[in-house]
Amino acid sequence: MRTIGRLGASILALTALAGGWSLAARHASGVELQPGVTVFSDDPVQQQLAIWAVARFERAGLNPPTVVIAFHADASGCGGHLGFAKDGHVDVCTVLVNEMARRNLLHEMGHIWIDQNVSRAARDRFLEIRDLRTWNASTADWDDRGYEQGAEIMAWALGDRILTAQVPDNDPAQLADGFEILTRVVVPLGV
Repeated sequence: MRTIGRLGASILALTALAGGWSLAARHASGVELQPGVTVFSDDPVQQQLAIWAVARFERAGLNPPTVVIAFHADASGCGGHLGFAKDGHVDVCTVLVNEMARRNLLHEMGHIWIDQNVSRAARDRFLEIRDLRTWNASTADWDDRGYEQGAEIMAWALGDRILTAQVPDNDPAQLADGFEILTRVVVPLGV
């Protein structure tokens, strides 16, 4: 596994986008974008997506989560979904890099960030302000779980805000309030 810094990642990403050297890592080894963030993908565009996502956390004043990101060509790598997050590992299942893929990656990274950074007291406050009864009960609908709303709100706040957060009460002011409870920072201005 090799390690590259922020400047190195930016240079590599620009080179890859220009059609030059591929920063692709074979599935046998990952590319560590920075300490704690490793990406497994053969596609330099997917690696650029991961670099973008890390930068979005940093732009908001948040340390990105300690995470391993793996890209898959179909939903079988994500339990039949477009993305999946568990125990510091994020799977993203798409061959396209578009606004939906960006949101999905931020959503799944949001789960890991929440796991690593949000206290029980903050979770309880988030549930209260969002008028939810459960953090992550499997018996509740997806959009009635604090854990899913939290990740969706993080994806909205950190992303380009082109796509609407797929949760109830998704007025930008309501979403911003939820983001601030989870992160203790204000939603970044300008996208």
